Amino acid sequence: MKTNFLIAVSFLFLLSSCVKDKGSVTMTYNKGTAVYADLDAVRSKTLIGTTRQINDPGKIFIDENMLLIGEEDEGIHVYDNTNPASPVNVSFIQLPFCKEFYVENNMIYAESQYDFVKIDITNLSLPTLVNRVEFAFGDAIFDHNGNVLVGFDYAVVTESFDFGSAEELALRESSNLFYNSKGNLIPESSVPSSFTGNSESIKGTLNKITVNNNYVYVVGDSKLYTFYDAPNQMNLVNETDISLGLETIYPEGNNLYLGTQTSMIVVDASNPSSPEYTSEYEHPTSCDPVLPNGNVAYLTLRTADFSGCNGDENTVEVLDISDVNNPEPLNSYTVSSPYGMNIINNYLFVGEGNNGLTIFDISNPQFLAFQTTLSNVTVYDIMPHPTDPSIILTTGDNGLVQYNIDYATLTLTELSSINY
Repeated sequence: MKTNFLIAVSFLFLLSSCVKDKGSVTMTYNKGTAVYADLDAVRSKTLIGTTRQINDPGKIFIDENMLLIGEEDEGIHVYDNTNPASPVNVSFIQLPFCKEFYVENNMIYAESQYDFVKIDITNLSLPTLVNRVEFAFGDAIFDHNGNVLVGFDYAVVTESFDFGSAEELALRESSNLFYNSKGNLIPESSVPSSFTGNSESIKGTLNKITVNNNYVYVVGDSKLYTFYDAPNQMNLVNETDISLGLETIYPEGNNLYLGTQTSMIVVDASNPSSPEYTSEYEHPTSCDPVLPNGNVAYLTLRTADFSGCNGDENTVEVLDISDVNNPEPLNSYTVSSPYGMNIINNYLFVGEGNNGLTIFDISNPQFLAFQTTLSNVTVYDIMPHPTDPSIILTTGDNGLVQYNIDYATLTLTELSSINY
């Protein structure tokens, strides 16, 4: 799976040997070699494809009667989930190079290379393209033959660079280097953010796209993109420079809560077309989603081995956000390897990867009362069923599982699974 690949890459980078020898440094990093194609041909690809096996899963979305699972860089699998005990694969949306998507009111909002698209899935068997905002995430990058950069082939390599070289300086900020068809370095800042990320097989609080009223917000590596969403038209109206290392976004009221590797950032979206930075709560370098809950917000800080995150903390943090201009820490709880989380039926569920699923009672939102850790499951993220609180969905290494949950005993009974 690509998730494991990228985790391994990041870990290798963290442990890369910096061997100082006559002004050079040796590093292990993720090398991206440019892939070029006819962009018009990619854009004109038929939207509806035949159903297929899931090979490289990405984002996951659950609604009352449907279940969507991304296929990394290829599109989205559509399932009829009217009966959670027996989901049915009904169609496949062909969306080349799609990594991130979000669903609201039977509309899919998705990145596709340079573009941002809106797809109507009112009829699950017959999705239709509503709008495409071309070059929303950056200008086209051409090769010497006039073809357009459409992606990268990646490999883990170990190479030596001179101190002060463009490569050595770039690797101080990232574990990736990108090269064009002639072998020349492409600055990461010029690569559209939709090309450089990956949509790990985890979902829930780990989103890069969100919808709030008539606006859609997308986080790139350092920018917040704002789209105005009308019934038959969608337009990019703003690009806001926020911070390096943006990872997740979550809306709450008039605010957007952004997770980065080093902080939680609050953005004021009371003027929805022009969101503005409000405040920031800094924390040790880690991977973290943000989950607001009234006057508090929960963060998971993960820095376990092979997590792809620098640092040495594995905690769930509780912040006081009653004053969004000055978020303050309230409490911290040590866990094993926190990934995604969700609030369901007055409990905070925290996915801990191979370490299981940890459940806290949040009757008092400021204090997490540990209940149990279910160690017999692998959970990266948790999603509630939108209409049936007795059903939860989890994602793990091998697939997506739907469970009945007994809240009296906090035990799970498997309903169905979709294996990868």
